[in-house]
Amino acid sequence: MLYIADSAGLQAALVLSLIACVVMACLMYRTGKRLRHLRRGVDRVTEGHSDPMIPFYNGGLTGILSTSLNRMADAYDQRMRKLSEQQNENEAILTSMVEGVLAVDLDERLISINKAAARLLRVDPYRVEGRSIQESVRNTAVQQFVGRAVSSENPVEDDLVIRLMGEDNETRERYVQAQGAPLHDAANKRIGALIVLHDVTRLRRLEMIRRDFVANVSHELKTPITAIKGSVETLLDSMNGGPEENEQFLNIIARQGDRLNAIVEDLLALARIEQGTERDTVELEEHNVRDVLRAAVEMCSINATSRDIAIDLTCNATMTARINAPLMEQAVVNLIDNAIKYSPEGVPIRIDADLKESELQIAVIDEGVGIEREHLPRLFERFYRTDNARSRAMGGTGLGLAIVKHIAQAHGGRVTVESTVGKGSTFRIHLPR
Repeated sequence: MLYIADSAGLQAALVLSLIACVVMACLMYRTGKRLRHLRRGVDRVTEGHSDPMIPFYNGGLTGILSTSLNRMADAYDQRMRKLSEQQNENEAILTSMVEGVLAVDLDERLISINKAAARLLRVDPYRVEGRSIQESVRNTAVQQFVGRAVSSENPVEDDLVIRLMGEDNETRERYVQAQGAPLHDAANKRIGALIVLHDVTRLRRLEMIRRDFVANVSHELKTPITAIKGSVETLLDSMNGGPEENEQFLNIIARQGDRLNAIVEDLLALARIEQGTERDTVELEEHNVRDVLRAAVEMCSINATSRDIAIDLTCNATMTARINAPLMEQAVVNLIDNAIKYSPEGVPIRIDADLKESELQIAVIDEGVGIEREHLPRLFERFYRTDNARSRAMGGTGLGLAIVKHIAQAHGGRVTVESTVGKGSTFRIHLPR
């Protein structure tokens, strides 16, 4: 009987052990399954997925672990979102900057470059990142400046000239003010240099125009002043000279005085037009275009008659436009006066006004000596002359065409010229309708 009892106890123990093993296996399987799910969730977090899909479990170690991992994933996701927002903001700032910005490491390899710098240096920003500045930028001045910025412990700056090939295969120069400073990481460790490029081409050209203007004004004023001074000194030295001799020198003084007055008047007129354009105070009203052109023709009729030059006007009698009548009359007078000066005697001048697409065009056409092609781009600059001696002999101040250009701009328009040497010229004022 004892044997039977022991045998029954052993069987019960075996059954309990088997049940325990099954339960343990089930628990281990469930725990392993949960751990695999948690691992997949953690892997998605490390891969940068915004939805990591870490499951929540209740109770036990896996429950505690899943709660901690989900908190970690939420914190990680918030941090990544914040970093992404900051990166987008920084990229937006760099993209919208007018100045070119580029960063290089200590080996002079491009870390980043914004669109302004890419346009200025004519490079593809997506292709040059990670490449050396020598490979990316084909400009010795820029390469040398980057080298100086990387090797220097202090900020550096310099004026650079970047030569670029235009669409017309002509080389154009861009003047750049470059500034470089050491670049450090969050631990304040030197990792490279930051370069900022300011395109000052327009400012440099304006400065050159200002210098030319001052030089030209000085030259234009010096000529009549010298003539007046010489004539006065001659008169003083020859107080006993005859009336005819004295009258000759007085006429010189009068002519040069008139020329000085004309230069000053044109300079003042140009200043008033520019000031009105900048302050938007040029008043435009609806006027009959033919009336304005006829008034300009009448202003020039005496000079035209003296050279037996007829002025033919073609303009619709009902055509109107929003213009400043006195300014537009002055612009057309300057063009007609120019045409009369450079046309042969007896050869007529034409004035055509017509509406073409989105603009009103006023054309002054002559059959005079024409203008060489090389002079056309600079024709509307102040004091620019194609023939200095001839222009001064004809009494010009060198400001007439510059005034025409600024009057057209004050109307929101422009002026153009077409010319062929020996056949004549056509000047057009283009005004928006």
